[in-house]
Amino acid sequence: MPVSDPLTLQKTTVPTLPNAVVNQPYLYRFQASGGQPPYTFAEIGRDLPDGIALGPDGSVTGTAGQRGRKTFTLELRDQSGQALRQRFALNVIEPRASQKPSAKPASAPAALTPIETLPVAAAQTPLAQRGLITTYTLTDDVLKLIHPAAAEAAPATDAASGVQASAVTVVDARSTQAAVAQPQAAAGSQGDALDELDDAGATQLAALLEPLVGVEYPTRALFAAALDARVCAYATALTDRAAVDSKQASPTAEQWRARCTVAWQGPPPSNPATLPATAKVKWQDLPVTLLPVRVRTWLIDQARQERDAEAGSALGWSGTGCNCLVGSASGLVFGVVPNWSDPQKGPKVDFSLYDRLLMFAQPFDDDGNVTPLQPQESQIEFFRAARRFGTKIDLTIYRKDWQFLQRLPADHQPRIAAQIAKQAVQMIDTPLESLGQRWQDRVPGLTGDKHLGHGLTLYLDNLPAPGDSGYAVFDAFRRQLLSALIAELRRGGRPYTLNLMINGGDLIPELREGTAVGLGKDQGVAQKQTSWTIERLFDLLVEAEAPHFEDGRITSSASGYHSNTNITLNYVVLLPEPSKINKKVLRETIERVETTPELLGTNRALFLRRVLPLVSVGSATSKQFADDMAYFTDNFGGVVLWPQPDADADLSSMVEKTVRSTLLVGEPTESALCNFACDWRWLLRFAFGLLLGVALLSLLLYLTSCRIRALGRPYQFYLLLVGIAPLVIGGLLLRCDPDIANTGLSRQLLVGVLVAVILSLLFPLLKPKAERP
Repeated sequence: MPVSDPLTLQKTTVPTLPNAVVNQPYLYRFQASGGQPPYTFAEIGRDLPDGIALGPDGSVTGTAGQRGRKTFTLELRDQSGQALRQRFALNVIEPRASQKPSAKPASAPAALTPIETLPVAAAQTPLAQRGLITTYTLTDDVLKLIHPAAAEAAPATDAASGVQASAVTVVDARSTQAAVAQPQAAAGSQGDALDELDDAGATQLAALLEPLVGVEYPTRALFAAALDARVCAYATALTDRAAVDSKQASPTAEQWRARCTVAWQGPPPSNPATLPATAKVKWQDLPVTLLPVRVRTWLIDQARQERDAEAGSALGWSGTGCNCLVGSASGLVFGVVPNWSDPQKGPKVDFSLYDRLLMFAQPFDDDGNVTPLQPQESQIEFFRAARRFGTKIDLTIYRKDWQFLQRLPADHQPRIAAQIAKQAVQMIDTPLESLGQRWQDRVPGLTGDKHLGHGLTLYLDNLPAPGDSGYAVFDAFRRQLLSALIAELRRGGRPYTLNLMINGGDLIPELREGTAVGLGKDQGVAQKQTSWTIERLFDLLVEAEAPHFEDGRITSSASGYHSNTNITLNYVVLLPEPSKINKKVLRETIERVETTPELLGTNRALFLRRVLPLVSVGSATSKQFADDMAYFTDNFGGVVLWPQPDADADLSSMVEKTVRSTLLVGEPTESALCNFACDWRWLLRFAFGLLLGVALLSLLLYLTSCRIRALGRPYQFYLLLVGIAPLVIGGLLLRCDPDIANTGLSRQLLVGVLVAVILSLLFPLLKPKAERP
């Protein structure tokens, strides 16, 4: 009787089926091979989502009525009775906006009326320049415009609150009013915004904003949030001081939190520059009195910086020893390296501090062409140094303008998404030696990882919100782009990391600028739609990493969870100030069962460990920064640090000390001997090769030359010493050389070679000698 092939399932490489959508028909068909047809499919138990069933022909059909994730067991039998059982997961998701029926298909838009005129304002608005990225930094020059004298000598800050309470004085906390100084013309008044500040107000504003000078924020929302948080902290300190002086109760933290999130909305209070000296101000109006609405808008505009993404420069760097051999830490530390960094003025990157560096950024154009990486010599050397010290490099793909999607036919979206993904992966797969080869790169087997990058970061900024006219088209394009990136990285074969950079307000309504923050207590706010959802992000993790599920929960091995593919997915969330509150909002929203029902047990734990908040270095006080790092260590997967444009030695020292005592507290320190070996690895490699060659030549002469053997014991001791020297140096390189550690050479093989050499050298000494007759 012929032996049949084993019974298998075709086209089912991962145990997760394509997603089903609530209230929409679903169809998936299993296909069998091997065994003896016909085949019969059956479900063991009844674990499929309600409304969906498995037919005997392998068809999974039906309509699910509610979202959720179910795990079921499929049994396949053939005519001979051979059986196969396998577990699968099926995720039911809510319908997205782009799935709603529309009156006309996107690929066939209605005919448009030819344009005849356009508004003057539109004609005078400059077109967005390609390759420019907008960041926000408050500079000394801006403070001098507010008040020159105050900018030159800012007072010290209060140790507890991080602000100094002066100038404006709250005198009646019970009646919620504060005194305002006699109005005088602001010394630095400019235009029609600073005229709302009198001289005392300008002095005070310049002083309280001093700590924000030089801190760079990647988005307008982050800068505005930091500005508001700083002013509100100052207003709180003023009110608390007045309450103590008048023996009254201060507003609670909850009252301040609720007020500060809407303080700059609605009609502003009276202009303080026009008030008499005896006027009083409510504590609720104190933030907008310190920073009037028009001054706030002016400050944000003044802080705007247009950065050239094609600058191609790199930060300076520092590093000694062999950082890549240090063990795992308590959390991941990522750093951002903007393409426009100034190598002379910018801070130096300490490679021993970072697991990964996110190069920021490579924009893509309307046709899907990613800005090519054309590094200068300094940037190439930066990449080499990162590889040498074991810090991984990720390139960032960026876009902030989505109007082009409205003009793009729907059938062109997949092509453009695929092109972006292909070019991005080709960029990180570029051999570093192709950018310029050194003599060290020609040494076979000791070059380590030969690729320029180890992963990608995708940052889609200025997203349309659900309900906007262009959101459905954008959402469809985003889905295609993410799927194309995952598919392209899968084809790459080697391990990759995919980081999704997300604005906090695009994920959690409470983190939006100007919305109430209630630490998850306001359920009405939580139900607002956002451009990103936690459910969507979790679905992407399932798509990218194909984890195994059991009872709807991700399973892991004894060594912990690891991706079942070559992709590891992280979520970089841009966290707005005040970080003291918003870091808790982020965690509590993720843990809220009613908004994230699919994050159960291990699902939630894994998701939280993939979240890395991004903060700007210098935005928080040293005490708050230490508290944030400790919180990130305990509750998230780590942190992403956005650097300051200009170096600050004291700040860099504080950051390093804090990070090492929190996120990196579990790292073992490398020995001084290994650090020496790493720094001088090429000299040691040369010495190893030279001494090994001398040892082999000396042994060959001993075995083939009677004159050499006639030298007797002295030469034999020489052989012993010349054999021990390469053994010691080889063992040191084996332990400490990061390039050897990163190669595919087996340590056992290297040890075997060294042992064979030393034994061959010892053989003449150990061999018994025959006496002369």
